Formats: sequence, C-alpha cells, structure tokens
Amino acid sequence: MRLPTLRRWTARLSLGVLVGIGLPFAAGAAAGHAAQPPQTPVLTIEKTHTGDFVRGQQEEYQITVTNTGDAATNNTPITVTDNVPAGLELVGMAGAPGSGWTCSGNSCTTLVVYGPGETLPAITVVVNVPSNAPDSVTNEATVSGGGSAADTDQDPTVITGEVATPVLSISKSHSGTFTQGGTGTYTITVSNASGAGPTTGTVTVTDTFPAGVTPTSASPGAGWSCGISAQTVTCTSNAALPGGASSPPITVTVEVTTAAPCTFTNTATVSGGGSASSSANDPTTVTGGTCNAAAAVLGISKSHAGTFTQGGTGTYTITVSNASGAGPTTGTVTVTDTFPAGVTPTSASGTGWSCGISGQTVTCTRTDALAAGAGYPPITVTVEVTTTAPCTFTNTATVSGGGSNSASASDPTTVTGGTCNGGNGGGGNGGGGSILPVNLNGVFTMFNNIAINNNIKSPGASNTTNQSFTTTD
Repeated sequence: MRLPTLRRWTARLSLGVLVGIGLPFAAGAAAGHAAQPPQTPVLTIEKTHTGDFVRGQQEEYQITVTNTGDAATNNTPITVTDNVPAGLELVGMAGAPGSGWTCSGNSCTTLVVYGPGETLPAITVVVNVPSNAPDSVTNEATVSGGGSAADTDQDPTVITGEVATPVLSISKSHSGTFTQGGTGTYTITVSNASGAGPTTGTVTVTDTFPAGVTPTSASPGAGWSCGISAQTVTCTSNAALPGGASSPPITVTVEVTTAAPCTFTNTATVSGGGSASSSANDPTTVTGGTCNAAAAVLGISKSHAGTFTQGGTGTYTITVSNASGAGPTTGTVTVTDTFPAGVTPTSASGTGWSCGISGQTVTCTRTDALAAGAGYPPITVTVEVTTTAPCTFTNTATVSGGGSNSASASDPTTVTGGTCNGGNGGGGNGGGGSILPVNLNGVFTMFNNIAINNNIKSPGASNTTNQSFTTTD
C-alpha cells in the first residue's frame, strides 16, 4: 500500500541557477529562456488485500496500476510481476475479461495506452495458504514498461489459523541377499508428509543391528551427523525439513559375520523435529556359511514300562534324536510334556538338560548342538498316580526349536487298582478279587421242574467252575 506521490519539478533561469522547487520563475528572468520539464508517463502500483489470511484457505490480492504522469504511456508493453513470498503458493493471476491484460505464471502484460490520471483495470492474484504457512509474509508487486520507470509496492500480510505440525516417516532398504563373512549396505531416508509443517529442532534416526551384523560406517547425507556405538547407528539433523520433502539419504555399511543369523528383520526409527516417532522394518536374508547347511530334523520318543497303579508312582522316558543326514541343531531345543489331571509330575531330569515343573507341565531345555544321526541323553520323568487317575490315558511329549520343525510322541498308559478294579476291590464289571467256586448241586423247591445248567465264572481267578442243579416244585 502506498502514500500519494508528490510530483516535483524545477525551473532554471537563463543564468542556469536553480531557483525553486514547485515555485514560479523568479522576477527578472528573461522570458523565453526557461527550460520546460519533459512530459512523461509515471506508472505507480498498489497491492492490497482484505483482512487476515487463514491457513488452509485460498486468498486473494488486488493489484491496481495508475498513470500519475503528465503524458500517456507509449506503445511498449506494460508488465506487472508479483513475487509471491515463500509460505504462500501462487494459484494464478488474471485481469477482468476485456481488460486487456494477458496473464501467465506470476506476471500480466498489456499493450493498451493509458493517459495521464487513468487507472488500469485491476489484477486479481489468487494464492493458497498452506497449513504450515508462517504467521506473516510480505508480498511484493512491480510494474514496468509503457515508457515509465519501474515502481514497486509491498503488502504485509498477517496469517492466522492452526499451524500444521510435521509428520515424519522413515524408509529403510537394501539390495539382494547378504553373505556370511561379507558386507552389506542399507539406505535410510526420512520424509515429511505433504501439507505438514516443517520440522523444528533436532531430528534423530536410530538403527540397532542384531548380533552378528555389525555397523562399520554411516555416511550421512547433507545436513546429517552420524555416529556408531557398538550395534547402534545414530544420526541427527537440525535442518528444517518442509512438508512434502525428503532428507538426503543415510547410507549404512555393515559387516555380516560368520555368526550372522540367516534371516533377520532390522528396524530404523526417526524421532524429534516436532513429529511423533516412526519406524521402518527391513527383512534381510543371509546366505553362505551356516546358512547353507541342512536344517535339523528332530524326532522324539516317549515310553514307560508296565501298568501304573492308582495310589502309586510311574516313570516315563523321553528321548530326542536328530535324523541321519540332517543339519546340526542351532539355538535352544525345548521338550514339553503336559500330564492329565490325576497324574502329577514330581521330578524330571536328564544329563545336559535343564528341567522344570509347573503344575501338570514338564519343560526341559538345552542349547548344545545335536549332530545328524545322534540323540540327546534321555529325560526321566517320575509321576504320582493319584487315586483319581484315569484308568487309561494317552500322554504326548513335544520337541521344538533347534532349527527344526516341531515333533511329538504319544504314549498310551493303563492304570489299575482302586476305582480301575471296580471301586471296592470286589467283583463287578471292574474285575478285582477272586470268587471261589461254590457247589450249587442241590434241590430247590420251585415250579415247572425246570432243569438249569449254571456257569459261574470267577473274575480274577484262573478257572471256571460249571455247576448244575435241578429245581422241583
């Protein structure tokens, strides 16, 4: 916005002495020797807007140009240029239809001649106010051409509304597979979401690698500062990252040792800068060395001797083996065995095994490698067979881990005594005590003279006694 322009001119006496500014010629000056000022166009520009601009809205500026000179513009183009400041996004400029303005990008041009005192048709400048726009900007417009000197006007603008915060994300990638005993390279990139606010303060990237994969260098992109401590890479940047932009990538080189896992997922995290934290995972496959060896193929067996008796104890033997031609086990091998109610494990042990009991479950582990075709020392499990133990049950033990698929073995078990023999130890469907042979030969007074052969079998005895008797009425 501009103040009215004060026009000035000078007059010279015939002696060439400057005698006034905006004053009549001095008395005594020789007529006909006064120098008249030239007549020229003088274009002035004014840029305005109404009210405050609001973040997330589309707003407008108005530009007007007036010829304040004492001569018309000539036939050279008149050009208006609007230098939209950072923080605003130019949508376009346009004059009213038929105004003579031709607009493209941030400028408008006309060849119309304007006389002294005439105002050119207004130009409308449309801008987007992003959600991350600053609190104030100053917009500047310039007019030139038409035989006039250039003129510029500035329009300070206040911006209100909620300020957008940054929304950071991170990506991590590598190419191909890594090889045990070799090296590998990861690329990490931080991005800020489109339309989000710029970052403020320090942005931090951290990346911790698993055992066997050791970071040896971190090459920072522009603006990053990186360091390595043991398995962790840390990079920081204080450079503001605007919405819709990505930071220069970080390149991390790692040593893939002979102890590197054959597959692993590595995670990089970005935090700070006014944004919530974000993470990215990068699954990696390693070949060579132990990663090309055959996998272990574990089997398990479980057995016991004889029958168990209610109120007594029993013993199971569990054995884990690795198939012939398989690879050795790696990591922890685990055996679990859960017993039914009424059969309570009381002890579990085996050479090289670490065993524990929790409720009805026995768990045993070990970490030493088991070669192909070999077996671990057996695990012995002692159980208490309570008076409520089922008369028959099938118990299952499972082995897992060691780089092998899981395997299971079942062991059917029979329980005798107590309720498993009829409940009171005497006859019944449950079997149990013997019934001695009884001589039933005799005469019973009944009716119809029916002759009956009666066979009596003694449960639990080794013989059968056949008896016959006759009834008479």
